[in-house]
Amino acid sequence: MEFTQEPPLHPTAQKLVDTVIEMLKTTSYNNIKSENVLMRSGISRGPLYHHFADFDDLIETAQIQIYRGFLQQITSQLVKVIESATDLETAKSEMHAFIKNRSSHFSQSALRQRVGIIHSAASQPKLREKLHDIQEGITQEWMKAYQICLDKGWADPEMDSRSVSILMQSSFIGRILDGMSNIHLDPNDWIKILIKLFDSFFFVGASTKN
Repeated sequence: MEFTQEPPLHPTAQKLVDTVIEMLKTTSYNNIKSENVLMRSGISRGPLYHHFADFDDLIETAQIQIYRGFLQQITSQLVKVIESATDLETAKSEMHAFIKNRSSHFSQSALRQRVGIIHSAASQPKLREKLHDIQEGITQEWMKAYQICLDKGWADPEMDSRSVSILMQSSFIGRILDGMSNIHLDPNDWIKILIKLFDSFFFVGASTKN
């Protein structure tokens, strides 16, 4: 399964979604009210209920766009680096650079959004169903990257690709736990851990030199 391109929303509908996404940077889902969204977007109530079944449908659409956008960005870069690399050391070096860049742009608020979406999906069957194909497509992209590495003789053939895929995805939201503590890890130490984890599965044939 590969990512399917969702048809674009009507400009008015997308403006409402964009308003919710912007508000979520500083406000929790439970505190976003329809009247605040309408006031901030400058759109009346009629178009909201023309484009969305209800206000919850608007919130879910915003959640889906946040979830899809973040994870697709990671996986598309992952596959691109591995596919284009002609040798193992180049792939390893470029992936390390990608991990460092992602970590340097780390945002606690954005991470909390994504964890919040996962939490909401666990208790909301309708949202979970909408996220199903997106999540499976993301997992399949990670598995595709792993298979490319296997075909090139880089990855560990004894590991199950789906299990590796789920583990690697979970590592990208791991710092939410650090955010819950008053004593925080050193970001550089976290980057070293991510690189070590990645190399342990995808680049086991790489030189141990940095």
